[in-house]
Amino acid sequence: MRVTYRSHGGSREYWDRRWTNAPVDSGALNLAKYPGKFAQAVADDTDGPMLEAGCGLGRNVIHFHNLGRDITGIDYIQTAIDKIKDAHPDLKVRQADVMKLPFDDQAFGGVMAFGLYHSLESGVPEALAETLRVLKPGGLMVASARLDNIQNRANDRIEAKKYQGGELKFHKANYTGAEFRTLLAEAGFETEKMEYVENMPLFYKFRFFRSPKHKDFDEGLGRGEGYQLSWLGNALQRTLVTLFPRSFCNIVVAFARRPAA
Repeated sequence: MRVTYRSHGGSREYWDRRWTNAPVDSGALNLAKYPGKFAQAVADDTDGPMLEAGCGLGRNVIHFHNLGRDITGIDYIQTAIDKIKDAHPDLKVRQADVMKLPFDDQAFGGVMAFGLYHSLESGVPEALAETLRVLKPGGLMVASARLDNIQNRANDRIEAKKYQGGELKFHKANYTGAEFRTLLAEAGFETEKMEYVENMPLFYKFRFFRSPKHKDFDEGLGRGEGYQLSWLGNALQRTLVTLFPRSFCNIVVAFARRPAA
């Protein structure tokens, strides 16, 4: 595991600032891209209640709630939960600590956890054990983690230039696919498959390579539509991802199941 440190405050400060400055999600979910297609995989596998651990500003919770699904969202940033409740008071969302989930054993048939565990400076084994506890036997969790690879090392170099000076604090952990699989196994999950995918392409960091609609960075637009590139940026990114997926995808997604009783 490699740790990314930045000087703009710790992980909690980063997410509090990010969710404070971004609008509540509309519920628009691109089911062809991360995380939409992986959230849909959980929904397709689950008949009963679902949990999103680390729901952020609610795009998955809102989307599936609008479809009549029983879904609960938690996040450790109170600002995010307050904004969701103000916009959608009927949603089941609450502030909670993933290392001590406020739910009964086997409360959920499926769990989605996108970008959650790599945001924890410590306690990842405890958080995974808690997730396993609230998942029904045979239930599916789909979870993502930030990869330790060329793309994310390059991204960290680019971002580090923005934060010169100041005390360095934990930002995110970076795992290889093998490391993340091991963490899941040690917690008691059986990993069925792992996929290497993009969240934000490396070339999206450069305004020149963004699509015309995305030239000015907009958090809500990017989260709703996906981080779209121009034809040139897309061609370059697709070439790198096709030839070297484990090096130029920035996220690994694990399909992990609690063993059936």
